[in-house]
Amino acid sequence: MNTVAGTTPCDADIIAAKPGPGIVAAAIEWMVRLQSGSATAADHEACRCWRAEDPTHELAWSRLEVLRDGVATLPPALAHATVGDSAARRKHARRFALKALSVILVTGVAGGLASHAPWEPLLAQYSTRNGQRRRVVLADGTILELNTATAVDISYDGKTRLVQLHCGEILITTAPDNAAQHRPFIVQTRQGTARALGTRFRLHDRDGTVLVAVFEGAVEFSGKRAGNPTRIDAGHQGLFDADGPHGAQQRADDDAVAWKDGMIVAERMPLGQLVAELSRYRSGWLRCDEAVASLPISGVFPIDQPARILAAVVRTLPVQVDAFTSYWITLRPKNPA
Repeated sequence: MNTVAGTTPCDADIIAAKPGPGIVAAAIEWMVRLQSGSATAADHEACRCWRAEDPTHELAWSRLEVLRDGVATLPPALAHATVGDSAARRKHARRFALKALSVILVTGVAGGLASHAPWEPLLAQYSTRNGQRRRVVLADGTILELNTATAVDISYDGKTRLVQLHCGEILITTAPDNAAQHRPFIVQTRQGTARALGTRFRLHDRDGTVLVAVFEGAVEFSGKRAGNPTRIDAGHQGLFDADGPHGAQQRADDDAVAWKDGMIVAERMPLGQLVAELSRYRSGWLRCDEAVASLPISGVFPIDQPARILAAVVRTLPVQVDAFTSYWITLRPKNPA
């Protein structure tokens, strides 16, 4: 199961402060130094003291450890081949992970404080890795569902309830504001800002646009470079970029948020679309040959069991699975017997 336990409202106070880029830079420098092979006992003690100085130091360190370990444990079929014994392979993995951290330092932290910089998801208060899903209850009772590979920050003050979506997909069910003075509920994205009007809605940041689907109430979306906001009422969805609406609004698809229950619901969905959706929840490369991409398929498929989904596709459609490894899979037309 690739879900992550929900977060209670009190957690918002514990992690309200997030590490800034300077702290992340320092954490990376410590990590590189300690894993260089020449670190002394004094270096380890100095790093321990630095981590204990401030909760944000420890938070930055722990998040970098997760990133480092994730890079160092890439599937063998996707990692560069290493000649030698297991110790050499482990050394190669550590060097590969530290190189990735250095890239973050150079392109993100050292690059300045540009809005939505590449390092922001790393610093996010709430995030999910590839294949994970997470449910968070905010301080006012608002329910925030995070889909795979998503990162958000939460900022509540006396004037605004703000969610910043750095990347990925969220489903929000807003609660009535319990503050003495009403505070609007705002979601800031890379393309613009969504203002909730007592609602349940979905935001999906994808390919330079953001999809806004409203299931209850209404949402007003303002593109960064647009003029007046666009209203999306319950039962409708729209695609937006920084200049505003990207095409006409369509009917909101409630089945598109079945991921919160661990499912993909398909009703005569093109196979290529199903494969693209499934690929969001697994590691490696999963693609569909254009020759079979338009074949329709229907069903309810468990996200956490991709092998079962592929087996069902093969049973249902004239396709076959070509697997270079379990991490490199292509669906092609079935060869004649």
